[in-house]
Amino acid sequence: MAQSTLFVIKRNRAGKSVAKKIRKEGAIPAIFYGRKTDPIPLTVNPLDLKKALSTEAGENTLLELHIKGDGDEITKIALLRDIQYDHLKSLPIHFDFQEVQMKELITVKVPIRIVGRAQGVHEGGILEEILREIEVECLPTAIPNVIDVDVSQLGIGDSIHISDLSFSEGVAVLHELEQTIVTILSPVMEEVKPVAPAEVVAPTEAEEGEAKAETEKEEAEE
Repeated sequence: MAQSTLFVIKRNRAGKSVAKKIRKEGAIPAIFYGRKTDPIPLTVNPLDLKKALSTEAGENTLLELHIKGDGDEITKIALLRDIQYDHLKSLPIHFDFQEVQMKELITVKVPIRIVGRAQGVHEGGILEEILREIEVECLPTAIPNVIDVDVSQLGIGDSIHISDLSFSEGVAVLHELEQTIVTILSPVMEEVKPVAPAEVVAPTEAEEGEAKAETEKEEAEE
């Protein structure tokens, strides 16, 4: 489990014009919500959030939110649940934070990290990653930072499935256990197309006549 502290500001106003003004000032609008808490609109410094998430757990880092506003400060534990982007500029424009109860199960998606170089790749095969993250259910304190998948022993045609992995006690996988994570494909052989023989075109009567006249002319000149 990785945990960081993040200071944010409570907003008293919402709406597109307010959000636009916040972004113009270099901050990002956000929302904090929980099953037992009314939604709280927030203003977040994106650089502070980036620093808070710079742990091995990345976006699964537990965040201790210090929410300042109305002359008061409250503290909540949360996960970053969603990031909305401006697709033209590839910049974040909104964050969603979900409250976490430390003694209640939570569902998260944990990234897969491929470890090693497959023997089949040395032999010319192609490594294909089919699954890049695994959804699990566990207590917040048991969230895996990453799921390592060692592919070094895989030959051409071999695969690794979720059932081949081991997980810590208390971590339940929410996938079919036979789901393939990675496989080694056979090398793609480029098909060599046979070269068609050149087509022999019979001369036309006119061409035969021209050839005969040319031959007779050459014989006369000799």
